[in-house]
Amino acid sequence: MGRPRKEWPQREIGILVRMRRAGHTWKQIGDRLGKQRNTCRRFWIEVLGGTTGRVMRGGQGQ
Repeated sequence: MGRPRKEWPQREIGILVRMRRAGHTWKQIGDRLGKQRNTCRRFWIEVLGGTTGRVMRGGQGQ
C-alpha cells in the first residue's frame, strides 16, 4: 500500500477542472498549478473520476 494522497486546496481543484474543460493540455495545467502534469492527470482520473479521453476546446471530447 502506498502513502496517503495529499489533499488539494479547493482553489487548485477549481483551476484544474476549469482548465481541463476548456481544453488545456496537462502540461499547461501543471505549469499553471506548479505541479507535474502526471500528478494533475492522476488526480483528475482517480479522485475526480474524469475520463482519459482527449478534451477539445469547448468541452467536447473525442
